[in-house]
Amino acid sequence: MTTLLARWNALSPRARWWLLASLLALLVVASSGIGINNGFAYDDVYVIQKNSALHPVHGWWRLFAQSYWPRVYGADGYRPVTMLAFAAEWAIGGGAPWVFHATNILLYVVTTLFVFWLAGLLMPLGAAWLVGALFAVHPVHVEAVANTVGQSELWVAVLILPAIGLYIRRRLHGRQLSIADGAVLCALYAAGLFAKEHAIVLPALIIAVEVILVRDDWTMRRRLVAARPLVLSLTLIAVLYLAARSAVKGGDVSGFLPFVPFHTLDLSYTNRVLTMIGAAPEWVRLLLWPARLSAEYAPPDLDIAQGPSLIQLPGLLLLIGILGLAVATWKRRGPGALASFGIAWFCLTLLPSSNFIIPAGILIAERTLFLPSVGAMIAVGAAAWWLADYASRLQPAPTRRTRALAACTVLVILFAGSWRSATRTPVWASNERLFFQEVVDAPQSYRANYMLGAWLFETGRKKQGEHFYRRALALFPYDPFMSYNFALQYQLAGMYAPAIPLYRWTFDIAPHFREGQGRANLAFCLANMNQFAQAREQAYLAMSYGGAPLSELRRIVQVSDSVLRGRRAAGRTMGPSSLTGKTPAQSQIAGSFATRRDGSPPLTRSKSSN
Repeated sequence: MTTLLARWNALSPRARWWLLASLLALLVVASSGIGINNGFAYDDVYVIQKNSALHPVHGWWRLFAQSYWPRVYGADGYRPVTMLAFAAEWAIGGGAPWVFHATNILLYVVTTLFVFWLAGLLMPLGAAWLVGALFAVHPVHVEAVANTVGQSELWVAVLILPAIGLYIRRRLHGRQLSIADGAVLCALYAAGLFAKEHAIVLPALIIAVEVILVRDDWTMRRRLVAARPLVLSLTLIAVLYLAARSAVKGGDVSGFLPFVPFHTLDLSYTNRVLTMIGAAPEWVRLLLWPARLSAEYAPPDLDIAQGPSLIQLPGLLLLIGILGLAVATWKRRGPGALASFGIAWFCLTLLPSSNFIIPAGILIAERTLFLPSVGAMIAVGAAAWWLADYASRLQPAPTRRTRALAACTVLVILFAGSWRSATRTPVWASNERLFFQEVVDAPQSYRANYMLGAWLFETGRKKQGEHFYRRALALFPYDPFMSYNFALQYQLAGMYAPAIPLYRWTFDIAPHFREGQGRANLAFCLANMNQFAQAREQAYLAMSYGGAPLSELRRIVQVSDSVLRGRRAAGRTMGPSSLTGKTPAQSQIAGSFATRRDGSPPLTRSKSSN
């Protein structure tokens, strides 16, 4: 041990840094390297594998005029830099998944080294390495790294971390940024925005650095005035980005469909905020004790607020405590100010997906904690620094056994984090494994059951799929995508009787859902169940909405009118039909309509794509 310590002391500071950085890279590979064997799963299939816009190399500039999700699957989002990276990776590997996963692992290594570098600007080398090591093995990062579409989170971190690190490096040495520095920050910011919209928080992070970390003779007012040109330049870039995003999205700045329960339950802003206050303990748990991981956080596993209740009290107290700690340590130097900055980083980078400002497409998603976790780990590193500093001032000084125990505790934590990450990563290897595991991870999440049911239907296991669809409906029946897709599966199987109440329920909770095509589907099912008067009514509604083939709708109306006239003339009703046989009238409308999909987004597409 003495020999190792002597050799360590003999190394130059640069050599020590690179040796520690190499250890961090090894931790990343140990934690996430197994992901190189993963295939395409979940949104990967639709954003990358089935997205023909990414497959040709030529015409790459056209990606800046296209939505992140293909138009046929909803046209959500705007991330051309991430799409450009996907296109390059597709070209390099001929569509092989391992190239995408290798890129994710490499980006994770680079991000970890940037975290280590950034922390090293703010705290002693040992504490900085602990921050980097905890970040390298953190299990909450698995979703961003093991699932290919999580690459957007990685690109944002790779671009934003050096930008804020450059700013901190200049300002903590009492220097103002040069024009060249400002140009580099603006370039990194623009690239980050076009990789993912969450990069928009960079100006707020710069202000947090000035307010919390910078200590010089200038007044706060003077420092903020000096930073104004840079902040205004970054703001202009953000405005131009939002304008481009709005143009591609047809005037929609937000870019993603809000989380479905928020929309169907018509949640007010107040109830949305109350919902997220109630969910706040889950954020903290995922960052500090990520033993349980899930790809689907949804009701009733997490409560959707319908006004204030005791359910929100723990989250409210936790948020008040965290923000209070940040304020209490704000004016202190050393670890105190750094803890305050870490909390500010966490809060600011979480805001875009938190639902506190605008409704997001998620309730909670682990991938969106990738950048916020940097702040959380900085706060943990600050606490470790404070403890080490406090212990060094004790009389008598801590014994060798105490220091060894502290080192062993850190090693155990790092091993546990690495093991959890390594065992969680293969869950994202395929849809088959992911969807079955999600019901184990979150049995009370309606979306976990819904996604498994949809997957089982798509792969021909309809009886099992029906079971999980029914379970999902029992848990939370207010998702029109779920009830509609379930009805569609029954219709495609020729089981019109159970499809009808599901279609009706869909339109009860979302009257304009799928508009013409949905009403046309219901009209078709009603006609096949001899309910011709209602079939005629729904067919006319479908015509008024548009979006469904008029020839097929006219055929339903004609057949319905003919049957109804015959009934009136005969003065009697027709007998009930069976699911296995058709009357002559039903045969006239069976056609291609019965077996044609309606162009809706895929059943196993995530509705939480933010």
